[in-house]
Amino acid sequence: MQQFQWVAAFETGIDVVDSQHKRIFEYLKEVDNAIKLQDNDAIKAVAKALIDYSISHNAFEETLMERAKYPVLAAHSKVHEAFRARALSYDKRLEAGEDPIKVAKEVRSDIGLWLTNHIQRDDKDYVPYVKKSLEGGFVSRMIKRCFA
Repeated sequence: MQQFQWVAAFETGIDVVDSQHKRIFEYLKEVDNAIKLQDNDAIKAVAKALIDYSISHNAFEETLMERAKYPVLAAHSKVHEAFRARALSYDKRLEAGEDPIKVAKEVRSDIGLWLTNHIQRDDKDYVPYVKKSLEGGFVSRMIKRCFA
């Protein structure tokens, strides 16, 4: 199984985004651990948490991009929406009683590969816009209130 680890190359320089990305990498490790223990309840719980957190993170990114008037937001949102649909399909498979280990391995691999590619390709593009808008504005206050 491929290991997914946070490396400096993934840093966007936006603390709240980097913290959320790091949390997703932690969830990937938690999925690995649950699979190794073959604890189906833990596997389902952590896979669902990874799915939910990843979807929420993408929505948060879109809020930042919207506030920053990021010119490629519509295209970025489409990428997030495709991810959301795929991630929710895993959730449905778990709910339907499919083998949790099999689904969790797919979730882990899919989200891990998607995240590493997405950070390096798509997310790096919005960074200058979001950084500029974060300098003392509404989003900065929102981040402190919601994620501090």
